Amino acid sequence: MQVSPEEERQRGLTRERLVDSALELINEEGLEGLSMRALADRLEVKASSLYWHVRDRGELLELLAESILERVGRPRRSGAWRQSVLAIGAALGTSVNAQKDADRILLEVPEALERSDTFADLKSQLQAAGLQAAEAGDVALMVMTSVISRRTHEESPVFPSGGDVASIAIDSGSRGVMLRAGTVDMQSMIRVPHDQAAAAPAVVRGEQVVVRRLRGVGRGEIELNPRRPWRFKVQAPTWNTVLDIGGLDVRGIHVDSGAANVQCFLPEPRGVVPIHISSGVVNVSIQRPRGTAVVVNVHPGTLKLKLDDFSTKVVVTDIHWQSEGAENARDRYELEISGGVVDFQLGTNAPKIERVEPPPAEPQPKGKPASALEILLDGVEARTKSR
Repeated sequence: MQVSPEEERQRGLTRERLVDSALELINEEGLEGLSMRALADRLEVKASSLYWHVRDRGELLELLAESILERVGRPRRSGAWRQSVLAIGAALGTSVNAQKDADRILLEVPEALERSDTFADLKSQLQAAGLQAAEAGDVALMVMTSVISRRTHEESPVFPSGGDVASIAIDSGSRGVMLRAGTVDMQSMIRVPHDQAAAAPAVVRGEQVVVRRLRGVGRGEIELNPRRPWRFKVQAPTWNTVLDIGGLDVRGIHVDSGAANVQCFLPEPRGVVPIHISSGVVNVSIQRPRGTAVVVNVHPGTLKLKLDDFSTKVVVTDIHWQSEGAENARDRYELEISGGVVDFQLGTNAPKIERVEPPPAEPQPKGKPASALEILLDGVEARTKSR
């Protein structure tokens, strides 16, 4: 029995061929160009033929995510868990970079990440490092999301000088720095405790303060003059930073890519106050006074997001969120969260800060700042050594 060319093409259609053609289409047109009709045209079949193999576009994306993850190489295991984790991350990055919009595909199907061999390999290595199974799974997912959402970062914004606004930067490599408001009788811009063992070294140049604390026990505290307005920058890599700035006039905050474990306790805003959290930042908690107006823009690739009562595991599209009446409020915070931020929380009524011991610092080689992934693995090492 003779069949038409159309019927021959339909008979030759398989899931594998459908997936390969979809990935080729995305490489040419981007994820926006993927539709069942466009894919059917590319395969020279009727659109109805595709539904013998996939239910809908959602199932097609699942197949695409699985295909991308199946192409991730499996590096040879080394004796050291950390090197193995970095090698697995690098292999995942290679696969993501080889496919246009792979980051968007994978982040739209987070369940595929946990079903992959890559996730299983990472979890196994992290358990070998000493983490419990649940902890290892959470960290493995953080590692994968960090690699998938990694982008070339724009240069960090430079705060303009002028007027009486002071700026303070917590410099690269710093650990355990705490900034807080001083007393109203302060004459200088900053003040450090009399106990020099707990102090954080700081350099003052005009209206700018730079803090660099590479070692020391406990928290390294610096008090800031509450009669001055302040801008803040947490440069990368940094670890265990506390901004207890409820008594200050805050004009802006920027947390740079690679910062990890940041707690921020805000005052009521004066005017519109910008806060920017860069891609690659891990574990940030921002607390504000109850009733404070805030507008939040979150970009795809953010993992473990919580804004008051709203929460999501993975952000796959731009999110615009605001507290009640915030856009019309004269005094408000405007928060920008870049894709690739891991574990961000925004809340109210901050608890009293507990003074915790920071993990021991490993000096970073000069000229080679640590990545967000390396800082995350520093935290794993610190946790396992504390047990």
